[in-house]
Amino acid sequence: MKHKFEHPAPSARELNGPRYWRSLDELAATPGFQEHLEREFPQGAADLNGIDRRNFFRLMAASFALGGLGMAGCRRPEVNILPYGKSVEGVTPGLAQYYATAMPARGGAIPLLAECHQGRPTKLEGNPSYLPYGGASNLQTQAAVLGLYDPDRAMISTQAGNEVTGPQVNDLLAKIRDTYTPIGGAGLAFLAEPSTSPTRAALVANLKAKFPKAIWAEYEPVDGSAPERALETLLGKRARPLYRFAQAKRVLSLGCDFLQSESGAIGYARDWAKGRRQVGKGEAMSRLYVAESHFSITGSNADHRIRVAGSQLPGFAAAIARRVFAATGRFPELTGALDRLAADLKIDAGWLDACVADLCGHRGAALVCAGFQQGLAVQALALAINEALESFGRTVDLLPSESPAADSIHTLAVAIQTGQIRSLVIIGGNPVYDAPAEIDWPVLQKQVSEVIRHGLYSDETSAQVAEQGGWQVHGTHFLESWGDARTADGSIVPVQPMILPLFNGVSETEFLARIAGDSVTEGYSLVHRTFTELNGGSEKDFRGWLHDGVAVFTGATVIKPRIAAAALAEVLRGTSFPVLSTGNLEAVFVPDLKVDDGRYANNGWLQECPDPITKIAWDNPVQISPRLAADLKLIDPRRLDKDQPATGALDPARHDINQFTIGKEQAHVVRITLDGRSVEAPVHIQPGLADYTIVLPLGYGRTAAGRVGNSVGFNAYSIRTSAGAAFATGATIEVIPGRTQQLPNMQEHWAIEGRDIIREANLAEHHENPTWAAGIGMEAHSPAIYGTDKDKPAAFKAAKTPRGNSLYETPDLDGTHQWGMSIDLNTCIGCNACVIACQAENNIPIVGRDQVLRGREMHWIRLDRYYSSGFESNAAIPEDPQVSLQPMACQQCELAPCESVCPVNATVHDEEGLNVMAYNRCIGTRYCANNCPYKVRRFNFFDYQQRQLDSLYLGPLGPQGKPELLKMAMNPDVTVRMRGVMEKCTYCVQRIQRAKIEQKVKAGASGAIEVPDRTIRVACEQACPTEAIVFGNILKEDSAVSIAKSDPRTYAVLGYLNIRPRTTYIAKVRNPNTNMPGQKDMPPPLSRLEYNQKNHAAAGHGEGHGPMHGETHGAEHAAPAHKNGGQH
Repeated sequence: MKHKFEHPAPSARELNGPRYWRSLDELAATPGFQEHLEREFPQGAADLNGIDRRNFFRLMAASFALGGLGMAGCRRPEVNILPYGKSVEGVTPGLAQYYATAMPARGGAIPLLAECHQGRPTKLEGNPSYLPYGGASNLQTQAAVLGLYDPDRAMISTQAGNEVTGPQVNDLLAKIRDTYTPIGGAGLAFLAEPSTSPTRAALVANLKAKFPKAIWAEYEPVDGSAPERALETLLGKRARPLYRFAQAKRVLSLGCDFLQSESGAIGYARDWAKGRRQVGKGEAMSRLYVAESHFSITGSNADHRIRVAGSQLPGFAAAIARRVFAATGRFPELTGALDRLAADLKIDAGWLDACVADLCGHRGAALVCAGFQQGLAVQALALAINEALESFGRTVDLLPSESPAADSIHTLAVAIQTGQIRSLVIIGGNPVYDAPAEIDWPVLQKQVSEVIRHGLYSDETSAQVAEQGGWQVHGTHFLESWGDARTADGSIVPVQPMILPLFNGVSETEFLARIAGDSVTEGYSLVHRTFTELNGGSEKDFRGWLHDGVAVFTGATVIKPRIAAAALAEVLRGTSFPVLSTGNLEAVFVPDLKVDDGRYANNGWLQECPDPITKIAWDNPVQISPRLAADLKLIDPRRLDKDQPATGALDPARHDINQFTIGKEQAHVVRITLDGRSVEAPVHIQPGLADYTIVLPLGYGRTAAGRVGNSVGFNAYSIRTSAGAAFATGATIEVIPGRTQQLPNMQEHWAIEGRDIIREANLAEHHENPTWAAGIGMEAHSPAIYGTDKDKPAAFKAAKTPRGNSLYETPDLDGTHQWGMSIDLNTCIGCNACVIACQAENNIPIVGRDQVLRGREMHWIRLDRYYSSGFESNAAIPEDPQVSLQPMACQQCELAPCESVCPVNATVHDEEGLNVMAYNRCIGTRYCANNCPYKVRRFNFFDYQQRQLDSLYLGPLGPQGKPELLKMAMNPDVTVRMRGVMEKCTYCVQRIQRAKIEQKVKAGASGAIEVPDRTIRVACEQACPTEAIVFGNILKEDSAVSIAKSDPRTYAVLGYLNIRPRTTYIAKVRNPNTNMPGQKDMPPPLSRLEYNQKNHAAAGHGEGHGPMHGETHGAEHAAPAHKNGGQH
């Protein structure tokens, strides 16, 4: 009979404080959720399919027929490989090569290093030579390799849907040139996406010189130029702000998601993290205030967050500015205008006063940033506040930028409507899908007699071009193109091809050069020419630039601004905000944190990655606040009352449809109407939103994205206009009776029981008792796990494996290295870069929406998101929860419970402390997954790597159908797992082995085979923008990981189980402002209550413990004096 381990239950008084919860079901402690926690295997994961027995046999019969019934056995198919006919110079089979390149992105390119195997790129990493990013990246760059090998890319050029050759395309471009050159381009128009490429800028200038009467328009659905336009209005010259978060001790974000969505976010996150590591005595830890309408990653990491509707942010900014100007003596003539703008603001004045006092108390080290989606008033007020706080030149630099030499899409639309345009060339973008709704671009485009499209995909715009009889010229991916681009700080970086164009496409620069009749039309030569013109460097300089991937020049000079009160007053004149209600809602349009504006919609890695906040994958539900949900009768209004005593009399979290099924959030479908346009979508109740704000993520609802992105989610662009591109008021919402939809919510899939999983404290408390984290956990109040060796250093424990209180001796580990990991929860921002980096590195498959709904996703690392609040009742839904984030992967336990239950020794321990997998031995019992307390093992229910997502159930003998192109993205250093095999995090053992081999080669006969510290960086660590993850050899006391593990905040999740995980966590420290309203009355977090109430009650530390308990613990377990002003 299986022994069921019972985690210690909390006492009744322990539940009188804040608690950590993942979802509304867990908060309400529904019976279904409790049953799920106690199940041996996740609900639905082992079910075959939603089909009946008849259909199952029909599918199996079909698979046997297709596979052939005369086969002698069920052997795996044989595949022949082809060797090199001739050895390629510079390529050693089995060894990767690395080249510098860059990924063009909105607001600035991301410098990269591409890992290539036998001439094909398989992995992208940040370029460490670009110091602002330090070798980090984001989830879109990690997933870019999959975009290169996307089988749904445009593979041929077409006219009216029929294939045309390269010479025919050249003839077309020559005809355009010959037709419009004599008339100066009259009747010719171009529509392109904005670009930071100097080479493209030079080509556009040549194009305009050749066709002076032509229209060159640029459009991007998510416009990031608001800060530049605000500076141009205030200063008379165009510039862009560059923030210095490493120097900022106090930060106020006005709807600015600088940790994820802003231009330069990778560098901003890296700088911000530096101020969050300063938690030692005498060190000044930074503090973050956030005012926003929707829950962003930056908001989830705030010390103080306040919900403000986006349309009301001008009033909030005015209230802040009024107080800052009064304290600093700046802009006294604006007092009346600021008071008028903030008059109707329903914000606690105490919050504003405490925030402003803190900012002004750190003049010269304070920073106010406005998000790129904010309007002119918020941008201008943020800049003026920064000037008053003396931030320019310290925490904010202003870099000059050029005014765009392009018309808008609206100017082009007018020209088309008036019949001025005969030929339209669309370069990139997808206006049929994402153009402003009031333009009605699909109808407008049909009015042009000749349309030529250049793009990477045959998308919605391409489909209409083909319908009109137009031309589609297939483009190239940035990994197969020559180009250049500017980063967020103005540095110029090269874009180098890693592979020849897979489908003989034409790059954007080559396309423009051919239309303009440039004497140079080859990509390399175009980039070389631009470099020479800008830098005047030699061939050696050019090759050095290509090698390093970073420019040796920027040409940027910092502007020292002086904002005029008159210019600011003009901006504020006429600014106002409406009063919101159920009948007058605010619609907030945000780019999705994964697929952005829709350009990555066909990337399966990104679609399957859960949203950092909602934890929903493969969909973009409308997000509403609990208050609005109560008004719509989706939840019981009493659930908003924090004094509710119990849950028994209340409706559950999602009203009458909430029959708990793990990972299948039952969502009502609603209809949203805005300016006469409507859209239908499922709704997700998201705590932390402004009361009457509805959040509509962009980038979904595609109809011609490809086999992955088609029919996923709803298209928010259909109701989005230019006037309300970011925020629009006047929206209404109605619940469609009887319609529901399942949402793949991954937060509950791998929920784990246990105590003290999240540990937090306030900075003042940490300074008073730095060892507080060790005193919280159950292991601090149970017999010492390491026995008499409990005070020995980590290196000793790793090598000798102390027996502790076990009846049995444990084998010592005699490897040269003992690997371990440390994760700093103070700097982890939950950006998901580690999740995609791990997937790209380790050949982790995509399983699809249906399999995710069944709890079968295969990610080796997940980001657990917990909410917490000061509510005593679990019946109440907090409207202002605080967020805690925790990466969770295989903990590489020294006494791993998975190893002892495997009947075939498929998971064992090696001499260097790794819990390794022998895939060939695994027979798929899944006992190991059942016995893993962290729920981090994944089982291959199907041959995901060999099948299309709609063909998983055809059986082992059915057709595979996986496009061969996708196999080029596989890392040849990592085994591709098959059906019936268990898998998990390996600490990137392939990187470990590669480093050990290289070190042995270097060592020769010397015997110095120990790998130097920081030589190995595992995939998640390398991608992390905040350096929250550190990996290395814990035998070396001076290694980075050993130093991290020596932090007094280090703890092991579920450490009291005596499984001794090699991955440990550094507990989170928050830095709240004790002068905030109500802060002094807030209780400490639940983990602190556990420590004080259960283990250090009034009777003293020894109450309830055995006679030897006091001898087992040191003085560090003395109850610390609590500071008023907990974190919630």
